[in-house]
Amino acid sequence: MSKIIDASDQAIRDFGKSTSVFNHDFASSGLFTDEKLAELIERYPREYYMINTMTAQGDKPEWRSGEINNVSGDKVLQALTEGRIWLALRRFDVVCPEYDDLVHQAFSEMEGLQPGLKTFKHNSSMLISSPGARVLYHADIPYVCLFHVRGRKKLWLYDADNKEHLPDQTLEGVILRETEEEVAYKEAWDKDASEIVLEPGTALSWQLNAPHRVDNLDGLNVSITTDYFTPFAQKKYGVYYTNGIMRRKLGMSPKSTDANGLGAMAKCAAALAIKKSKIVKVKERTMVSTFTLDPENIGQIIDLPESQRTEIVQM
Repeated sequence: MSKIIDASDQAIRDFGKSTSVFNHDFASSGLFTDEKLAELIERYPREYYMINTMTAQGDKPEWRSGEINNVSGDKVLQALTEGRIWLALRRFDVVCPEYDDLVHQAFSEMEGLQPGLKTFKHNSSMLISSPGARVLYHADIPYVCLFHVRGRKKLWLYDADNKEHLPDQTLEGVILRETEEEVAYKEAWDKDASEIVLEPGTALSWQLNAPHRVDNLDGLNVSITTDYFTPFAQKKYGVYYTNGIMRRKLGMSPKSTDANGLGAMAKCAAALAIKKSKIVKVKERTMVSTFTLDPENIGQIIDLPESQRTEIVQM
């Protein structure tokens, strides 16, 4: 059965380039019921999930990482329904190939609809989050396609080419993994943003590196998010990676961010050589658990004292 059930000619042309909105049929798989989600949560290894909480909408932005704390899958789902929590179940290819198959089928269909489209390095995660949860303003490294399945959420998309919204040095820091992708945000920028409400069955992909933020509107929100590269995305990554190294390690101030031409090819080759050699060390961010779910008061969290906070190791 087709996973893409409705995509306009414009959405097909824009996929892998700019904003593309279309409809999907992931829900018909039966893999997104409460029972199936609870089972999935139960079997997820620690090195492949992230659980977070955040301040309420309107409060000073704060994003914290934590632990499930041996709470059962059905209770985690209840906590997600009643709290302000965001859960990402990563690496479908390792943990849950049945979900990965849905994504691969959808991408195969989209590539069949757009001759010349080539996507690769697909990396999918399940996002399950509370009504009223939010994702702070941030920029992703590759392209992203969000397949929304349950609940309603509102997404603000900002122009990746606006250097005020996303300065070159900031994007370099994201690509070098100095930060968790969160970047500086001003509410005044909202006037320049596109606002998109995602209903169940909506899929959305957008401009490479476009900053965005998300507010859940109602219901338990369930989505699959898939990172993916195209040849252009891979070249832009190489250019910004090398620019970041030149700026941080060599004291240079690279000006060109052009992903085409001989200069871009040289920077991409340099990025590959640097990463393979591991000669240049970059200061990657460290993630630390600051809370656990409360097994006695579902939907609440327990703040961890400094002495009990541990580094989160992800694979």
